[in-house]
Amino acid sequence: MLILDAIIPIALVVIIGVLLVKSGYVSDGFFPELSKLVFRVFVPVFLFVSVYRSGLQDVGQTLIAYFVPVLVVFVAVALLMNHRMALTSTFSNNVLVGIPVILSVAGEQGLTITLAVISAHSLILFSAFYLFSTKVNVTPSKFKASMNLFSNPVIIGLLLGLAFNYSGIELPKQLMTPLEMVSEAALPLALIILGSSLAQMGKFKGHLLQKTALITAIKLILLPIVVYSFGRWVMELDEVVLISLVILAACPTGISVMPFVEAVEQDKQIAHSTIALTTLLSVVCIPVTIWLVQG
Repeated sequence: MLILDAIIPIALVVIIGVLLVKSGYVSDGFFPELSKLVFRVFVPVFLFVSVYRSGLQDVGQTLIAYFVPVLVVFVAVALLMNHRMALTSTFSNNVLVGIPVILSVAGEQGLTITLAVISAHSLILFSAFYLFSTKVNVTPSKFKASMNLFSNPVIIGLLLGLAFNYSGIELPKQLMTPLEMVSEAALPLALIILGSSLAQMGKFKGHLLQKTALITAIKLILLPIVVYSFGRWVMELDEVVLISLVILAACPTGISVMPFVEAVEQDKQIAHSTIALTTLLSVVCIPVTIWLVQG
């Protein structure tokens, strides 16, 4: 019941986005523009306020506990298949899905763990992608995606929050109040946008269904198991840290992988289908994962 109490409100907000699209209540151009606003302004402000308040605790332990098992899975998939599928099977949608779920399940302590992972997530996995590329073929879109990492409002929000937190600078209430108001709107709007994306997803490619199912199984089942095993028996993490990292591992594949997999059309189609399938299945897989870890 505790898991359902945490997940059902999130699912209902996502359904609002689905209904808005399916009903035609808003125009076709509404959600793309709203998405730009939310991820360039609202989410960075939310991250700034969160990091400014709490900082990033135990960053070293958190990064080791999460990225060592993630990179083990990445290397295995890269060697057995290719580096494009490795990225698709390990890159998680931690902001859109991870933050709301972890806040509901693990509270503020879980949020600080999530923020630590987000701060290094793109840098570590995109670097691994380039290291495993058999021939360096940096297309304009991939180069732009890499450079966007350093100008990404999400990263800027995290770094600014961290700078103000460590410096001890106390922001005046007149400034913090509007920032907090914007921050509180970020996650509901992000979940509505996620619902609109689900409603607009295309059909799965039937001839690629087997590979899509395999990558989906690695992402939603194998990766959380490896992260859990490493965190519990090697790192001996406490319950809140462990469940937060496992939830992050169980999140669906993030859309940011698309510029990196477009060089091969089949891999591009598999990645697109995997994003759709993992997002849909995560509605079931994440609650099951939480229940198993807590049990």
